[in-house]
Amino acid sequence: MLEKLSDLDSRWMYLALVIVLVIPIIKPIGMSISVNKDLTQRMYDFIEGLPSGSLIMFDLASSASSDTEITPMIYAVMEHMAKKGHKLLVAGQWSSGLTFWSPLIDERAKEYGWVYGVDYVNIGFKAGGTATWRAIGQDFWKGAMEVDINGTPFRELPLMSKVRKLDAETIDLIVIYESGSPGMETWITYFPTVPLCKGSVAAEISSSVRYIPTGQLKGLIPGMRGAAEYEKLVDRPGIATQLMDAQSLSHILVVLLIALGNVVYFGSKKRSAHGR
Repeated sequence: MLEKLSDLDSRWMYLALVIVLVIPIIKPIGMSISVNKDLTQRMYDFIEGLPSGSLIMFDLASSASSDTEITPMIYAVMEHMAKKGHKLLVAGQWSSGLTFWSPLIDERAKEYGWVYGVDYVNIGFKAGGTATWRAIGQDFWKGAMEVDINGTPFRELPLMSKVRKLDAETIDLIVIYESGSPGMETWITYFPTVPLCKGSVAAEISSSVRYIPTGQLKGLIPGMRGAAEYEKLVDRPGIATQLMDAQSLSHILVVLLIALGNVVYFGSKKRSAHGR
């Protein structure tokens, strides 16, 4: 038996790895995962505590290269918003973020039966950086050129009748999905009274967690694992759960193969010693 295992073609091991990676992608297993109480749970609790009909603004400060981490975060938070009956305002400090995620948000909004202009609005990318956002803070309509991403006047969108300033009385929460700069510093510096949460790619987590104890961030989704945690909280496993399942199973397989390799090695060594 040990001789057969020692002569096992390595391609069988690669095949086993492919299988354990593919199975969770086809059907999520939902392996046990603990929720980070200091980051993910805080964000969930804050949104959960908002009264129904609250207005949440997404800032898509990222690009398509962060799709694997950011997209499941957006979907999980939208799922939470749909269950709570919150309204959505989509914006973005990065034009590339709006270009990539706007169609995905529209697709998910249709699933929830959201009516554009009533339940959610996408104002599009507004050039000008910080100066533009400060102008929007004073007079939302004027600063945003009074049109949405499609060129539709704000006056034709019922939801926008309530959005005249970018302040805590108008926006109940800003959720920024960030993978670089410009990012959350815009909100922390110029809009400190508006509650802020963040969906962060793994590379940005360490620079973000320091804002949690100060209250400048109400919560944080930390990378792919955080997205899987949020999917667990809203009880809708998605791509993050699938990828975390695949990662966990691959780790288990590697450990088993290492253990098996050691058994074969020491068994063969023992047999060789007896053969002498």
